[in-house]
Amino acid sequence: MLNRTLTDETNEAQIRYVSFMGDARRYDIAIVKSDRDHDKSLIIDLQKSRYTEVCDSKIEDIDYFCHFLHLNNYEAEELHGYLSNVFNEGSTAVN
Repeated sequence: MLNRTLTDETNEAQIRYVSFMGDARRYDIAIVKSDRDHDKSLIIDLQKSRYTEVCDSKIEDIDYFCHFLHLNNYEAEELHGYLSNVFNEGSTAVN
């Protein structure tokens, strides 16, 4: 079988690493913003090796976090609450 590359590109990205302790557990998260998709962020749960891409304007969907990051409702609410503050700051850029 012949491999056919559909895309192969390099983009500049900003990565913000966030660690915080919730009531349920410790969260180690990486938030990746690239020049390619200005309205989307890649959220990576570094402890569980799970990730999801989320549209910045749809950060309010808690069920999305439950499903794609394999969190229970309590964990999803903790992470959502923290990330809502991060996104409401107006930037996920590295300081």
